[in-house]
Amino acid sequence: MKKRMTAAIAAMTALLLCACAQQETTNTIATATPTVQTTTETTAPVEDVARKAFQAALKTIHDDLRWPDMDGETGKIEIFEPSTIEDEQFAICDVDGDGEEELLVSVSNTYMAGMRLAVYGYDAASGGLRLETDGFPTVTFYPGMMKMESSHNQGHAGDVLWPYGVLTYDPASDSYQLSCFVDAWDRNLSETDFEGNPYPEDIDTDNVGHVYLITENDETRTLNQADFETWESELFAGKEEITIPWQKLTAENISAI
Repeated sequence: MKKRMTAAIAAMTALLLCACAQQETTNTIATATPTVQTTTETTAPVEDVARKAFQAALKTIHDDLRWPDMDGETGKIEIFEPSTIEDEQFAICDVDGDGEEELLVSVSNTYMAGMRLAVYGYDAASGGLRLETDGFPTVTFYPGMMKMESSHNQGHAGDVLWPYGVLTYDPASDSYQLSCFVDAWDRNLSETDFEGNPYPEDIDTDNVGHVYLITENDETRTLNQADFETWESELFAGKEEITIPWQKLTAENISAI
């Protein structure tokens, strides 16, 4: 079933809308003026300094309509009227489980390619922020892991499943990494995949008319419904969903940080 990787990889590309930015997670992000400095003269707790850096980044988003980890053109945020940037959301909480707070920003009232969720961590060495991950804003958070839905469902999944990726937090790089991508194939939509391979009747042993495609480490395996349900239940076993304390991205809320 390796030939089915083409469709899976294309779907993963759609999932990670800002993949180029995600590959730069080792780089720090300059915050908006005034830049937060962490020198020997700084006596404030790290948590307070981090929040000032978060606040500066949010002001860049709110005032300049620009993502702080991108340049002026590629990072431009366009909001569909009658919404404004103040209808978007942000949150500050420890979402990756490293014991420190992260800044989460979600922008949805825009064109599809512009929709984005970004997770920033504070970098004490530079006084700036580090992009831990970004992608489509339909996300379910778990301690050290997230389930991120794809922006599109243009494969053969149909109504069987909305494709999603699973990202896990890597403490060594202080970033999230894509662990696997999950898709499906509804036989009612097509008897062949994008490479011309026939529908795998030998795998669909329960004869439900669809199978599931799991891509890990550039390899795609196909599971029937029973095996997929077992795999998915084990993947999320013991993981409790994190309730994110979202709030509107208003000037008042930013000032209150």
